[in-house]
Amino acid sequence: MAGLVHHRTEERLVELQPSFPMPGPNHVCLVRCAPERVGPMIRETRELIASHGLRAIWILDPDARPSDLPDRLADHGISQVEELQVMVLPAGAELRPARPGIEIVDALRDESTFAAAEAVQAAAFGSGPAPRQRDRFEEGRAEPARHFFMALVDGEPAGAGWATVHAEGVQLNGGAVAPRFQGRGVYRAMLSARLDLARREGAPGLVTQARPDTSAPILAGLGFTWVGRWAVYNDAPI
Repeated sequence: MAGLVHHRTEERLVELQPSFPMPGPNHVCLVRCAPERVGPMIRETRELIASHGLRAIWILDPDARPSDLPDRLADHGISQVEELQVMVLPAGAELRPARPGIEIVDALRDESTFAAAEAVQAAAFGSGPAPRQRDRFEEGRAEPARHFFMALVDGEPAGAGWATVHAEGVQLNGGAVAPRFQGRGVYRAMLSARLDLARREGAPGLVTQARPDTSAPILAGLGFTWVGRWAVYNDAPI
């Protein structure tokens, strides 16, 4: 995938996107490690991530090994910050039509639209636009599996979200609605557009992760069901 550094060993998978210089897009997952190898594996993984000038989170699924991996990560300064629910929506699900006045556009159609979509995300997440925006735009344009949607309310940017097509399903991330447009059906409209994408691509449905106390109840109300959990760990900079 364009812009993705994918480094896999028998012990873990590291996925880095240098054009998204923040933990989250940059992460360690699928940890399956012998107890005596945890310390060396952590050191080697940190060196790899640092060589790209990045920080990353660690994601533990229920099958992560060894069984006491959370304690071993804590011994190295890697602490749990949240637990996320993994949720899915079948491609055949029905969603109520979007409210009038909401238009969904391709946020990768040109650089100014891309910048407007990222500005919506920054407003929703309470952060400023990340550096290397042009790199992200060019990588998104170069990767057929990546799609970036923006919702307009009466022509004004109101929401944005990514979708990545995999054979197993369309993965959603970065979905956000600007604060003053929340509660007006914007997120449902973006969800409907990405469900249409899954149908066009022949994918079985949508998959995403959600915080149990915030977005998970909203997604459940839209038809998503819980299928698993991720424990997210923050690694202090080295």
